[in-house]
Amino acid sequence: MTGNTTSAAFLRRTQNALAMQRKICAQPEETAERVFSDILSVSRDTGFGREHGLAGVRTRQEWRRAVPIRTYDELAPYVERQFSGERRVLTTDDPRAFLRTSGSTGRAKLVPTTDHWRRVYRGPALYAQWGLYFEQIGTHRLTGDEVLDLSWEPGPIRHRLRGFPVYSITERPVSDDPDDWNPPWRHARWFTRDAGAATMADLLYGKLLRLAAHDLRLIVSVNPSKIVLLAETLKENAERLIQDLHDGHGTDRAARPDFLRRLTAAFDRTGGRPLLTDLWPGLRLLVCWNSASAALYGPWLSRLATGVATLPFSTTGTEGIVTLPVDDHLSAGPLAVDQGHFEFVPWQDLDDGSPLPEDTPTLGYDELELGADYRLVMSQANGLYRYDVGDVYRVVGAVGATPRLEFLGRAGFQSSFTGEKLTESDVHTAVMRVLGSERTDHPHFSGIPVWDTPPHYLVAIEWADAHGTLNVQDTARRIDATLQEVNVEYADKRRSGRLRPLQILPLVPGAFGQIAERRFRQGTAGAQIKHHWLQKDSAFLDTLRDLDLVRARPGT
Repeated sequence: MTGNTTSAAFLRRTQNALAMQRKICAQPEETAERVFSDILSVSRDTGFGREHGLAGVRTRQEWRRAVPIRTYDELAPYVERQFSGERRVLTTDDPRAFLRTSGSTGRAKLVPTTDHWRRVYRGPALYAQWGLYFEQIGTHRLTGDEVLDLSWEPGPIRHRLRGFPVYSITERPVSDDPDDWNPPWRHARWFTRDAGAATMADLLYGKLLRLAAHDLRLIVSVNPSKIVLLAETLKENAERLIQDLHDGHGTDRAARPDFLRRLTAAFDRTGGRPLLTDLWPGLRLLVCWNSASAALYGPWLSRLATGVATLPFSTTGTEGIVTLPVDDHLSAGPLAVDQGHFEFVPWQDLDDGSPLPEDTPTLGYDELELGADYRLVMSQANGLYRYDVGDVYRVVGAVGATPRLEFLGRAGFQSSFTGEKLTESDVHTAVMRVLGSERTDHPHFSGIPVWDTPPHYLVAIEWADAHGTLNVQDTARRIDATLQEVNVEYADKRRSGRLRPLQILPLVPGAFGQIAERRFRQGTAGAQIKHHWLQKDSAFLDTLRDLDLVRARPGT
């Protein structure tokens, strides 16, 4: 942590950014117009601008007529021209790097990032959202004890493509640009990535060890899965943590005897399986995504940090920020009208996620209706213009004159062989009702659609000793019956024989942790590793078999 003066200036900057964000929510029109004008200014005198006649565009209507709605694949040729060395292709400010997506919905995308975009858009947004978190925990100064930032992993640039740095938004190098996001902990030992950490658990254990003696009050992650893994790492290494703190291994110095006595007593009371609040009694706030499938982590988080409040991280992706939290709403934030030009297409649940036609009519943010669902089309000053994001949002209220949006998932995020429209929430609800949540403290199952004649669903479950009294076939029947109660369309398709009965695929204990570690070793940033309670296809079975995670069928 830097000196008190620098920390105080950082806090003031977050507070000012939050105040500005709230002011924008109250009266968004001027900001929305400024952002639209800025996008025009950075795109007119470019190859893209000349090809689309942007010199003559002044209004939103003219913009919609000049620029078709496109998917990333349709914008990719312009990105390729940037890699080939052509200047001023999408923006007048040429890219300084490319952000690589996780590729969870297909092949990875490469999103250009410019200095202008980072300084004017992403940087201020991060200051604003952190201002809210500091406000919520009542922090008036930073000493280095308050924060565990899991939202990104700093590291050197490990990949270049034709001279351009390429990295993910959650595993990016530290910036020293004063106009970019510059948290004072960016060079702290607990934050910088340990080169010796071979697994995510190793990485998180190092953070636990270095921050154990601190008065931690705030943990910020993008995905809730990383907080769950942090808690699991603590439980599995409780004795090791006490010993390392006693010996000073991996820390700046050995822990004080009075602290060790308190910690040992707290851990003993839990039978050696401590919660995050046993390590950090002053923990006040957990921040992570709390909507769509991420909301299903809620029961785990409430048990792993009893009594600790939660707030959402901004709805953000590699391509840009869509919503920014400004208050204590648990799952939704106001549209970040200062981050881009946003258009919306009314969404119906029959939408299978196919690309939008290029001339699809769109609505502005001020035309949205409360309770309605919309598919997002986004234009950002990084060069993605009228980009068909594929994400669906619901209007759940307003902050001032700005709609409050909750992320529902991707268009076509349901699984539907015969019209059953099964969701992650459906599978999660059915399995949890049958097995209960007390058997584990981590996500331990996932549904898999299997094409056959007729098709059916598998539920892959870590089958631990705690399941020993259960019969696999009987459990499958109970989950299938519960799923029919949860989803009437699934019930109809089961009764008509268009879907075969659900089956269970027993897995070895810790299977999903092994899958996550494999992705980590393959180079996926920890913040981008997500658990899915419903897979998009049966390809996941290959991963289970490749890693030898399928268990011989017990209890049949």
